[in-house]
Amino acid sequence: MFKIAETTGLVVAEDTKMTIAAIDNAILSKTRLATSIIEASEQSGLPMAQSQKLLEGMVRGFEHLVAGRGDMLAVVRQLTAIKGRSTLEVTDYGCPNGLEAKIARTVPTATAPAAPAREYELTK
Repeated sequence: MFKIAETTGLVVAEDTKMTIAAIDNAILSKTRLATSIIEASEQSGLPMAQSQKLLEGMVRGFEHLVAGRGDMLAVVRQLTAIKGRSTLEVTDYGCPNGLEAKIARTVPTATAPAAPAREYELTK
């Protein structure tokens, strides 16, 4: 079992969340820029050969960002596996599918007993 201080885990969890948010924000910014380039190209009458080069460069950059996000997912999975084999296994840092989801899968939910059936008489 790995011995990891709770504060160390918190720092890693927060940095991980901030990194993922930064990647997502970069993807959004890149998408907005691509839209702006298309609109500016149309409005300025830029030849298609020129706008094509711009868009191809944007797409390559977008592919790299998305691939980097996928790489980050692999890192998160590895961090989760390490956390699960450490002193932090039962520590919840608020990550999606974290401790709450694990508890929900292992603790059966209590169900209330069904209300007894009642007979009703129809009266006139």
